[in-house]
Amino acid sequence: MHLRNALLIGLLLAATAIHLGGCGPSHEQIMLAKAMSARVDRQPTYVDSAKFLQGYLAKHDKDYVMWAMDYASICMMSGNHDAAKSELLKCFMDIEKRQDTDKEKRAAASNEASKIFKGEPFERAMVCTYLGILHYLTGDYNNARIFFARADMADATTEDNMKDYRHDFRLTHYWLGRTYLKLGDEGNARVAFRKAAQRITRKAEERELKSIRSRQTKARKKRMRLEAESYKRSTQGKNPIPSVVDMSASPALGEAPSTLLDEGDFPNPVVLSANGPEQFLSVDYQKQVNLILVVEVGTGPIKFLIGENQYMDRIIRSPYEERSVMVYLDGQKAGRAHQLLDMFHQADTRGTGEKDRVQATKGVTQSILRRLPYIGYIAAYWDVRADHRYWHLLPGETYVFAAKVKPGSYTVTLQCFDANGYLLPRYRLTRYYIPVRAGEESIYFLHTKPEADNTYFAAE
Repeated sequence: MHLRNALLIGLLLAATAIHLGGCGPSHEQIMLAKAMSARVDRQPTYVDSAKFLQGYLAKHDKDYVMWAMDYASICMMSGNHDAAKSELLKCFMDIEKRQDTDKEKRAAASNEASKIFKGEPFERAMVCTYLGILHYLTGDYNNARIFFARADMADATTEDNMKDYRHDFRLTHYWLGRTYLKLGDEGNARVAFRKAAQRITRKAEERELKSIRSRQTKARKKRMRLEAESYKRSTQGKNPIPSVVDMSASPALGEAPSTLLDEGDFPNPVVLSANGPEQFLSVDYQKQVNLILVVEVGTGPIKFLIGENQYMDRIIRSPYEERSVMVYLDGQKAGRAHQLLDMFHQADTRGTGEKDRVQATKGVTQSILRRLPYIGYIAAYWDVRADHRYWHLLPGETYVFAAKVKPGSYTVTLQCFDANGYLLPRYRLTRYYIPVRAGEESIYFLHTKPEADNTYFAAE
């Protein structure tokens, strides 16, 4: 098993063992860990994981929205769009309508997680974005427009200290633009695409990217050494494996070959592909495309508790390697997919609101009381923990490839690159017999993961 997969599943098993109690992982804990690792699992069991999470939808009342989000993610990844749409509609209504004053009061005075979970602004925006896309796929463009507009509103609830980042959920603006084109409103489509093109750099983003690039440079050197050793062992050992490919070469994005085929001269099926974001996010270009690939990469942000009494939550970017995507059709380079959503960017710009100020007050007060004689013993039992629930199966980033191609049935290949622009050979993803029919718009969802196309692993 890929090393990162093993570490992730191990951590999930440890967390669920602590959460659910007991020394060793139970069957339920193993199934939960399996479901929560679906984005990186080389052999995910979508059907079993979906059935397992359905049980949680009934059992965990105040956590319903959280489990509904994860269940919908499993359904989206497996292509069960009807089930995803049905559950997300219930989830949306729960967020909008459901209230429990008693739980809200308890949460204000004690553990914040005792209230009904309704998600962070970026999570609610993603619920509406998925619902908008799912309505768009069925040709229900008016409801698609409504949900995309709701997604923009959900993300716009960011507090005043992050007001510059309001209305920056770029993925939903892209789909809103396409919806307006379907409704014959080119003026609003142009406005939506213009918003999709705007990205404001957040504080510490450059420092974070520099750190990621440094880490990936070191990891690449080690990986290339292990890949070379793995290829040597596989081809020069006692039982050579002729089908093994040498993955010790890792060309840069700018050096990506025009074809993945070793031999043969095959025509490129692409009629029109955008040269850059400006052309890509234009009305004239989007009116012509007939193939759209929505590519989800990495894993979403992680939320955990901090402080001596865990009175505050913190969200960090989960570790993943993919930072750009090149698309090939039948082995011929079709063009780059364009990043339209960085989920950690959305999480990191959620702002500081009233609930955070309440939590800070509770945390400081409890810390002071714990240090007082006599009352300190009682104050130690005051639970002031923040809410660490979150949507576990969100993607890290979302890329969109859209082009005009000739009608036909294609082999789609994704080549992923790291933050330094170097190929990640073990993240190559291939899907076969993808149809593009004449006169129709073809939309497909893909998500990258390690070892999707590989049988033999590198030495460790």
